[in-house]
Amino acid sequence: MLQFKDRRLIKFGEHVAALRQKLGIEVKDVAAKCSLSIKDLLSIEQGNKNFGFTTLLELSKGLGVSPADLLDINFE
Repeated sequence: MLQFKDRRLIKFGEHVAALRQKLGIEVKDVAAKCSLSIKDLLSIEQGNKNFGFTTLLELSKGLGVSPADLLDINFE
């Protein structure tokens, strides 16, 4: 876990959680559609996990959205 949370990770996690909820998908269902664990998904949504490009691709696959949709947020 990060000692100090990066606000960009927090905003991204909130965006992912909101998008997932808007789509009516549970965390376990996202995990079942991609190679991420429930623990990793929750860590991302809580802003606790810094991750790489392949994780972003898996997350978009699990949610059924494009990577661009995941990155469509204002970090300012």
